[in-house]
Amino acid sequence: FGSRQCWLKRGLLSHHIRSALLAAMAPATSPIGILYYVEQTVYKAQKALVAAKFNGIVMTEAKFNPEKDARKPDFLAKNPTGKVPYLETDMGCIFNSNAIARYVARCRADTFIYGKCFDDEAQIDTWLEVCTHELEVPLMTWLYPVLGLMEDDPQVTQAASNDVKKVMTSLEQQLKSSPFLIGDFLSLADIVLVCALREGFVRIFDPSFRKPYPMVCSWFEKCCSMPQFQAVLGEVKLCTQAEKPKPVQKPAAKPAKAEAKPKTDAKPKADAKPKAEAKAKAGAKPAPAATPAAAPAVALSGDQEAAIKAVGDELRTLKEKLKAEGVKGKQLNDHEEVKKLVEKLQALKAGAPAAPAPASAASAAPATPAAAPAGNVEAAIKAVGDEIRALKEKLKAEGLSGKQINTHADITKQVEKLNALKQQLPAGGASAAAPAAAPAAAPAAAAAAPAAPAAEGDAEAMIKATGDEIRVLKEKLKAEGLKGKALNEHADVKRLVAQSFRNLRSKFKA
Repeated sequence: FGSRQCWLKRGLLSHHIRSALLAAMAPATSPIGILYYVEQTVYKAQKALVAAKFNGIVMTEAKFNPEKDARKPDFLAKNPTGKVPYLETDMGCIFNSNAIARYVARCRADTFIYGKCFDDEAQIDTWLEVCTHELEVPLMTWLYPVLGLMEDDPQVTQAASNDVKKVMTSLEQQLKSSPFLIGDFLSLADIVLVCALREGFVRIFDPSFRKPYPMVCSWFEKCCSMPQFQAVLGEVKLCTQAEKPKPVQKPAAKPAKAEAKPKTDAKPKADAKPKAEAKAKAGAKPAPAATPAAAPAVALSGDQEAAIKAVGDELRTLKEKLKAEGVKGKQLNDHEEVKKLVEKLQALKAGAPAAPAPASAASAAPATPAAAPAGNVEAAIKAVGDEIRALKEKLKAEGLSGKQINTHADITKQVEKLNALKQQLPAGGASAAAPAAAPAAAPAAAAAAPAAPAAEGDAEAMIKATGDEIRVLKEKLKAEGLKGKALNEHADVKRLVAQSFRNLRSKFKA
């Protein structure tokens, strides 16, 4: 007993139920729904597409653009979780790649890709769980930097490859006793794991990596040679040399440029008045003399900004360490080492604005003094902006977040001060101030953009932040004399690596 097929064979079902099941056994002639997927993670959709080929089921395919489609009101209305891929049917939406594959596998009562009995189904479910949690997370952690979808962290990549090897070893042992994962016939377990492993075999599993797993390689190639797999995956060629990580592609920069356009549109209007005044003053040519005003913006970047960033990273790492030791709130901010780093950071920021620019402007022609105040105002705007950022970091450390930070009395005072300084900029200074304002606008756009599948954007930020912390901590430990295995086995390093894996799991879990 145990499955619909067994019940049919034993003749234990009523005539009406048997007729309904037999009707369900016929290949579908019309699509059962629309399968939406993201092109970069197409392997998730391929699980269901291959299963559909084995079951003779038709599905309409549609690519999903996270930047555009995720903002459409009807998307969250029909798919409240925001998960992709998802299958839209007449009865509603099914999300999560394995859930869709299970649904497709169960659509036919006369095929065995979801097993021949309940025990087979349980074995298939076991391998699907292994694929999701034990294989896909580390494999995509290793693979995504190669595809240019995520920053590469060599230590995290090495840990991920070790986890992939553990799963490959389990598969090797299983396939020594049977040609397929649950016996002598192909099932959904084989389909899902082959689709998940495809990019690995094509891009990063070089001959030296594949050598310990001959049974897995034979099983993979046998599956890929089947016409149902070829119809979806195409011709699969095993890689001869592992690909290297690529720079991350950042399409999120496009909205920031689009928002910056109104500022550029305002420039001709702002520049029109100086040009009209210049025509009135025939003899004077103030435009060339005003160009030194751009110098202060250049003077503010360089070694000082690098030093400020390094101290800021060190401060964040120290706070994380103290939090792990149980220190928090006011005790954290009053800690001697924290106070020293804060003083060092403030000293660096206080020395950031360049003073020579006003002197050079003062020594220029009579038309140039108007440019000197603009330089001073811009420097003051940058200094106040730095103060606001430092204050927000302090408030976050004290447990405040979101609206509580923005409505804090000290923050509102600094924002009013910043707005007042921006109003002091002359007409010509508006264009110079625009680049300074652009970085502030970009985070706002970035914060608003991932409204629907927002968890992915947050996870990427957390992954990058944790990677930075690991690098800073390693530099500190190296300076203390640690190296090699002792460095990697340090308690703080292991804790941050574990935290990075948790962030990765939240991103890649389908």
